[in-house]
Amino acid sequence: MSGNWWKPGSSGGTTPPPTGTNLAAGKSAQASSTEAAGFEPSRAFDGNTTTRWASAEGIDPQWLYVDLGSTRSINKVILNWESAYATSYQIQISTDSGSPVNWTQVYSKTNGQGGTETINFQTTNARYVRMLGTGRGTPYGYSLYEFGVYGPS
Repeated sequence: MSGNWWKPGSSGGTTPPPTGTNLAAGKSAQASSTEAAGFEPSRAFDGNTTTRWASAEGIDPQWLYVDLGSTRSINKVILNWESAYATSYQIQISTDSGSPVNWTQVYSKTNGQGGTETINFQTTNARYVRMLGTGRGTPYGYSLYEFGVYGPS
C-alpha cells in the first residue's frame, strides 16, 4: 500500500488509513466502462489517491471488480469516492475460477453520500470483489480514487 492512501485534507478525507493489508492493491481489475484514457480500472487499486477509475458518464448500472488472484477471506471494503459517487450500490463477491459470472451480494446501500465509505460485513471467501453502481449521485458516472479489500486480522 502506497504512502498516498491518506493525508489529512486530501481527497481521502479525514479517515485514518486502514489497518491490515489491502488485498486488492496492485491486482488485476475490470470495469463495465471507462470514461477515457487515464481512468482505467487499475487506477482504483494502485494505492494513489491522485489517480482514479471513472466510468462512462450518465449510464446505469456500472461496475468495477478486482481479481484477488486466489480465494481469500474478506470482511471489509473501503471505497474512496471522487465527486462522482454512487447513491445506490452493492458490494458483490464471487469465487468463480476464470471470468466471474456468479455474484453474491454481501452489502447494499441506497443512501450513499460519497467521500470515504468503510463497509464491514460477515467474513466470507472471495476471489473477485465488485462494486455494482445502480444509482449515481451526480449526472456524471461513477469514480473511485481507491477500492480497498481487507480480511480479518
